[in-house]
Amino acid sequence: MINKKYLPSKNFIIALSAAIVLVVVIIILNYWRPSTTKYSNNNLSASDANATSSVMTLDSDGDGLPDWKEILYGTDPHNIDTEEDGTPDGEEINENRDPLKANTAPKGQEANDKIDPTLVVQSQEATAEYEKLNSTQKMAEDLMSNIIASQPADGTQMDQATMDSLTQGTLQDIPEKEYNGITQESDLNIISIDVSTSTLASELASYRTDYYNETEKFAGIIGQDIKIIENISSSTGNGISISEAKKEMSTITSDYQAIINNLIKVPIPAATDSAGVMFHLALINDLEKLIQIDNDMVNSYGTDTASVFSDLSVYNSTISELVMVLDTLDTVLKIKY
Repeated sequence: MINKKYLPSKNFIIALSAAIVLVVVIIILNYWRPSTTKYSNNNLSASDANATSSVMTLDSDGDGLPDWKEILYGTDPHNIDTEEDGTPDGEEINENRDPLKANTAPKGQEANDKIDPTLVVQSQEATAEYEKLNSTQKMAEDLMSNIIASQPADGTQMDQATMDSLTQGTLQDIPEKEYNGITQESDLNIISIDVSTSTLASELASYRTDYYNETEKFAGIIGQDIKIIENISSSTGNGISISEAKKEMSTITSDYQAIINNLIKVPIPAATDSAGVMFHLALINDLEKLIQIDNDMVNSYGTDTASVFSDLSVYNSTISELVMVLDTLDTVLKIKY
């Protein structure tokens, strides 16, 4: 573990990392393009952000420790067994042994190069403190540690490609959040089907109309939430404040909630557990997830920028799933636009 005294101040590295993430967020938002679906969503295409460099996995001596971790531990990235006691550095780390301390115990006896128990406790305490940090703070510490550990051994300045790779790798390590809808099938207004009755056709027509009306509302506002996030990060001087963004986002999420409430009330002429019911439920749950994601993005923007980066990824996958559900229901209901 790098001695904290050699690191820049926490405020500095958080500000630096937040700035880096903010730039990436702006770049990602610029990838959004209109789709060909009725729902006029923009598809997030961040393939460039998926690029990874061998710098994070490079293991010159093949001892199981990447070169950048070798520098963190103080071991030799070009020597499989730094202290030459017969055990590779990576294996020693996995066995809680000190890779810089030679094992002098006779063969067959327990190794005597174990890491000092007090250091283990200190490491555990440091890990506990790390887990208390928010996404941006964790990203800041990870990025700065990786940058320091990956400095060229010959004293030359790190090249931009390596710096970009380290940044991208650290961004990819930000955990993706999990959001879940809260509506259950039992909450829906399901009407048992009786194919022998003459009312089935009218019931289906009524459902088709109700579904159409609600999804038309959604088609009119989809993408406005991500536009609000884009406007906060605007570099043109026309950006909005976070407080303004929260007000605008509240309007969007209220509209989503109104659509959800109406979809829950809509009479559904279908059998319980049928595909139609499941797709209707998925539509509602995806809208509920969008509300959670939107609120988290706008509330995290000023305090935890890395969290916004993670939310953008989840937002995109949720929108993709939602559009698939809508397109499927449109096809089944024979709705054309």
